[in-house]
Amino acid sequence: MDGWIIDAQLGDDGITMDVWMFVERSGVQRIIIPWAAAIHVHATKQRLEHLMNWLECAEITQRFAVGSMRYIRRRLSLDQYEMHDVLEIGMADNRLIRSLAEHIESRGDYHRYTLYSVDAHLAQRFFVEYHVAPFQYVKWDGICFSPLEENGAWPELKQMEMEFCYEDSNGFDTLDSRLEEVVLKTGIVGGTSEQIRSIRIKNNTSDGAFVQALQHAIKDVNPDLVLTQGGDSLHLSVLQRLSDAAKTPLSLSRKPSRLEARTASRTVHSYGQVKRKDGYFPMHGRMHIDLRSSFIVREGGLLGLFELARHSRQSPQDISRLSPGSVISAIQIRTAMEDGVLVPWKKNRPEDTKTAWELMMADRGGLYLDSKAGFYTDVVELDFASLFPNIIATRNISPETLNCACCQPSKVDLKADHLLPLNVELARKEFRRRHLDENIGTGLFPVTHSWALPVPGLSSHTCGRVHGFLGRVVAPIIERRGQLKNHVVTKGDAIDKQQNALKWLLVTCFGYTGYKNARFGRIEAHEAICAWSREILLQTIAMAEDEGWTVLHAIVDCVWIENKAITDREEKRRLALDFARRVTQEIGIPLEYEDMYHFIGFLPSRMHGAGSLTKYWAYGDNGLKMRGIESRQHSTCQWVKSLQNMAFEILIDCIRDGIDIHSRGVQNTISSMLHNELGRLERNGIDMEDLVVKRRVSKTIDQFTVSTLTHAALLRAAQLGHEIHPGGKVKFVVLKTRGEDPTERVILLEELPRTAKTDVNVDQKHYRELARRAIWAILAPFGWSDEEIRVGLKAATLFDFASTDEPFNSAT
Repeated sequence: MDGWIIDAQLGDDGITMDVWMFVERSGVQRIIIPWAAAIHVHATKQRLEHLMNWLECAEITQRFAVGSMRYIRRRLSLDQYEMHDVLEIGMADNRLIRSLAEHIESRGDYHRYTLYSVDAHLAQRFFVEYHVAPFQYVKWDGICFSPLEENGAWPELKQMEMEFCYEDSNGFDTLDSRLEEVVLKTGIVGGTSEQIRSIRIKNNTSDGAFVQALQHAIKDVNPDLVLTQGGDSLHLSVLQRLSDAAKTPLSLSRKPSRLEARTASRTVHSYGQVKRKDGYFPMHGRMHIDLRSSFIVREGGLLGLFELARHSRQSPQDISRLSPGSVISAIQIRTAMEDGVLVPWKKNRPEDTKTAWELMMADRGGLYLDSKAGFYTDVVELDFASLFPNIIATRNISPETLNCACCQPSKVDLKADHLLPLNVELARKEFRRRHLDENIGTGLFPVTHSWALPVPGLSSHTCGRVHGFLGRVVAPIIERRGQLKNHVVTKGDAIDKQQNALKWLLVTCFGYTGYKNARFGRIEAHEAICAWSREILLQTIAMAEDEGWTVLHAIVDCVWIENKAITDREEKRRLALDFARRVTQEIGIPLEYEDMYHFIGFLPSRMHGAGSLTKYWAYGDNGLKMRGIESRQHSTCQWVKSLQNMAFEILIDCIRDGIDIHSRGVQNTISSMLHNELGRLERNGIDMEDLVVKRRVSKTIDQFTVSTLTHAALLRAAQLGHEIHPGGKVKFVVLKTRGEDPTERVILLEELPRTAKTDVNVDQKHYRELARRAIWAILAPFGWSDEEIRVGLKAATLFDFASTDEPFNSAT
């Protein structure tokens, strides 16, 4: 049987895997393969003997489904190449792996036994053992899979998006809301909107009849993917409750099964934010993708999801709920398993001991310049392509290659041929060549060689003999992303989204080198990457200034440069491209031409007036770009965003019409637009929906010590019978009230359809302040202050009377 592997899931008996293959003209077929996982335990020989005797007890064997046991020799870590004796414990029921591991750990008082191969996803372990991947085109001969030649095409899978409509109940949809209708929108993955057809199933008779009609419709459509918006958080639970109440079976899977959550809802902390992760409702033989909870699908589309499933060897359903960081961690686990290294259950590698001076020098992060706040024209932005991942791959940075005992760095200057190629196969050939070179040594004693690279500014180096683990993880992703970018037709098309999914893996791979819970992390690798990035950016700035460019700003991996002596835009673009090519050749990492901006504004800090690090806006050949301002913030209401957009349109129209964009009249036009909009606000001319602000909830109601707007919104939601958990979001309009009741300070978005504008009093002072701050972000680079924006008039200065023919000189 030839086809694409779609998914693999544990069978009902816990000792088989259901592999689902898409076969052309036959659809998705199920293959049942007997398969048992195993866990591995390392300890002293005596303790392993005691553990084996305990596991052989009939009660323990039966309770935890312990299968056969044997001693094997395996590598236990990336930086240890010798084999160790470990106890391999086979499972007679794969569902009990974690329970058995927890009992073994507790029996060893949580320190006598080191456990491996415990929490890798079963589908991933199965794929790695059978040397296949999701969405790989293979042949199944009844015993094993054989890869077949592919042409890069994806299988033509049928998708079905389910839309749920509920009877209105205080604006909130809950498990107790009555489901009125389900709309099924069917089509082909990657197909056009013309191919989509809709099926409406109304619940206007009885719940039993509705469930039967839905079951028949799904059977007729026979989708391969089921898409929902909030299926994990609400909709599938509602369907199962209806099915149970009507005593009418309902299965959305190909293999009959109830709709049950595999995991419970929980609150998680990520990068300083509190987020809510809903329970996970998988399907058997079909893929359920909750678009609302899938960052990967939002950023990379379905093809991006398939791409990451192939790289990580994980179930597409599983990784659709994961963060990009969890996916890069899964790829690391896959690479370790392919290397024959056992995957530890819990990381136990401490940070290396450092002196205070060494810590101060190492723990500095990337390089930022203070921007030169102001308004500029014809500025070029150059970005390093995937700087941190490229540093990892070309400088051979990995936990096991840092400060190795077999190499010592030489004092010769770094040359391009000292760096590794990105292509993994070429890198392997390079290391084979190095091993044949007698000068590299045998690894028994440290040998000084130029291939062992010193880390700039630190007393560290990377190995010249061993190809680093992290480099072998990120290099294929960098290469694949480059291939996809070459096939992008228009920004935002399916291929662009696909490469964007890979971009997020590369963005997070750096952070996971220093993340305390990363399985294969090491803080020294994190510090070495930052040290190289600082050196590379400083070298780039120096080269730019040597060639006559002025560096206006630089942030970690990008620089903004200008040269006022060059007035022709095409000439400036050509020289910038030539400069980027020279830097690429010198550094060994591509420096890409991002854009030439007709105008760019670097914002001053509201605290001290100096240039802000990460706040700017620009308009160039590729359109408008904004960072750090209100229009980029999720909490900003639509009206405030529209103010900034109108201000940008005024500036862009000046470029199109050939008007002097530096003129005071242009700035006054923006100021007048603001005051006109403030007049509309005072006359209640702004739609309530455009005033809705959004806040992420970080704690429960009783944890608030100050009565904030978020607290007031949570209280109002509770008053309406709806609980918003930490990690969730609350949307509301701010009201003006004279009372002390906090619930009267806001009105929730869900209440607006039933509320007349005349029944509420919007807090105009609050929204005026938001509007002025938004326009300050536009006019501050021109030198406007808060007070000048408030009164709508820029105070005249001597510069306004200076001759346009000669520069103003304060000394005269």
